[in-house]
Amino acid sequence: MTVPLAEVIDRDRYTLALVALVANDSAWGGSSVFRHHFDLGTNEWRLISALGNYPGATAGKLCEVLGMNKSIASKSVNVLLRRGLVAQVNGARGSRHLYLTNEGARTHDRMIRIALRRQEILHSDLSEEEVSELHRLLLKLLEAGPRLHEYERALCDLPRGHLDEG
Repeated sequence: MTVPLAEVIDRDRYTLALVALVANDSAWGGSSVFRHHFDLGTNEWRLISALGNYPGATAGKLCEVLGMNKSIASKSVNVLLRRGLVAQVNGARGSRHLYLTNEGARTHDRMIRIALRRQEILHSDLSEEEVSELHRLLLKLLEAGPRLHEYERALCDLPRGHLDEG
């Protein structure tokens, strides 16, 4: 093919591409800074941050809150446990509750300054009203998530190669 196809996606008008670009850009940048200064990645930071809000949460609850894959969360929790940044307490019916240790809380307090400054830079060309509107719209997109997942599950239930062409 030497010419563009007739039906294509305009990256600058395709919400999923724009959201992914912003997410990837911020994750890669944050991860490099966090790895350089704390030897932790973005996934570990997200868990530390969430435990600051939800002390005693289970890994399952953290996955739900963060929209994180369970295997990634498990790997990151193990990193935090080995580093002594998180402690695990056994609860009822085999549940395991996670808490920041004192060192974990100190690490959180150092990392959050970077996270908040990064957000400040990202928002620097937006008014307070635009930031509020952005958050409102992103939360609405999150509300559509279950419908999106239902559609995706239905497509995955079809036999391979039998997508409806209509």
